[in-house]
Amino acid sequence: MIQPYGPMRVLRERPRDAATIERMTVAAFGPERMQKTVYRLRDGIPQLKDLCFVAVDQKGKLVGAIRNWPITISDKWPAVLLGPLAIAPELRGLGYGKALMWYSMAQSRMLGHSRIILVGDPEYYNQFGFRRDLALNIQLPGWVEDRRFLALELVAGAMIGVHGMIGKPAAKPAVRKKR
Repeated sequence: MIQPYGPMRVLRERPRDAATIERMTVAAFGPERMQKTVYRLRDGIPQLKDLCFVAVDQKGKLVGAIRNWPITISDKWPAVLLGPLAIAPELRGLGYGKALMWYSMAQSRMLGHSRIILVGDPEYYNQFGFRRDLALNIQLPGWVEDRRFLALELVAGAMIGVHGMIGKPAAKPAVRKKR
């Protein structure tokens, strides 16, 4: 594994990181990204706060970020929707993204998640175990380039029998207190 250029720390995303993450995300994916299927799918659902991380360099500068979102497949199988992964433009290719990916995947596994879905370049994400064949029986509610629609099993066999449309998780019913 390539080590990031210079020491870094991975922290949970903090409220003060939002503007910097937005700038990095715009630089990486452009303003038109909001029209893409995965962005529309994320709209209106809160990110998984325990699975959103930032990379901070030795001077305390935020140099990268990764976010994850809850989804369901056919309203039965919970999954994590990974992305975006954004790195400061001048630091791309130096290992910060890889470090964030490995850390995020390990945390997802430790928190009991069994599958991760993403839309991204297979040339990059295959090295982490994401595969196109694992996503053949699932669909997004909109267009996506097939070769970029990938899945990862955090638990062996987690995608066996999983099929259908990806959607937003159902809202949890409000808990009523007895009087």
